[in-house]
Amino acid sequence: MKILFVDDEETIRELFWEYFKDEFKVTLASDGMEALAIANQNTFDLIISDISLPKLNGIQFIQKLRADGNQTPFLVITGDSDIQIAIDVFRMGAVDFFLKPFRMEALRSRIKKFENADIDLTLLYNSGEITQFSGDCKIKLKPQIKKLTSYIAFLTKQILNSPHASPEDLISIKIVLYELLANAIEHGVAGVSYAEKQECLESNQDYFKYVDERCAGNNSSVFVELLMDDVGVTIVIRDEGNGFAVSQIPNPIENPSANLVSGRGIFLAKMNIDSIVYNEKGNEVRFFKTWNRIAGIANQN
Repeated sequence: MKILFVDDEETIRELFWEYFKDEFKVTLASDGMEALAIANQNTFDLIISDISLPKLNGIQFIQKLRADGNQTPFLVITGDSDIQIAIDVFRMGAVDFFLKPFRMEALRSRIKKFENADIDLTLLYNSGEITQFSGDCKIKLKPQIKKLTSYIAFLTKQILNSPHASPEDLISIKIVLYELLANAIEHGVAGVSYAEKQECLESNQDYFKYVDERCAGNNSSVFVELLMDDVGVTIVIRDEGNGFAVSQIPNPIENPSANLVSGRGIFLAKMNIDSIVYNEKGNEVRFFKTWNRIAGIANQN
């Protein structure tokens, strides 16, 4: 996985390099202009950028990338606790944000969710990790957080069958799938609480291994249904866990914290889609996104 990391503080750049150099292909930049030049000359799987940068701040850097047609997923870091910054970057398509100070292991768990993986669909079928029901768009997944990228790539490939889906649509849908499908696996099937997750990350355990071991201990599945038409796409995700009380999830807007462990996924999803609804039990979520082309026409009217 190739990562461009941008921060004007040398200490943070060095820390990131030392922590991730053996796991990912890391390129460093110290300001927005340098980062823009590097991003325009190279291909990356993920960009991680501080907001407060010299010469060109993080938001301007991303805006220029998008104007040049670069759709690389990005994650932002800010020392400002103003939640409005997070809202702005989510509207630009950020996959996540962190407030300084943050733990590198917490950042690692987010990066791993977006790590690219080669997808052998035949292998996924033959291993029983994916079951697609004949004649409809219902899919059963074996809950494995380490397979999250493969599962999402498989699902977005189905969405590509729609002639209405644009690259911008796929970015938004991927962001939401990463959050909600991960929630179904780690909190639904594995039954990991937000407090347990925080404790695991703070102790620098392998969180993905912890979740998958919990999932392997039961015989539950995750089901996904895709419904597409000329207007947009509806996706339903259901897990066989015990569910949760959606109303009890902390609201990041009202109570932002250093890592926003609780409520982050739902908040992030809402920034990228038109509607999201949970069932009463809390083990099924349905969301809808209007195709970008249709939304643009509606806004013009």
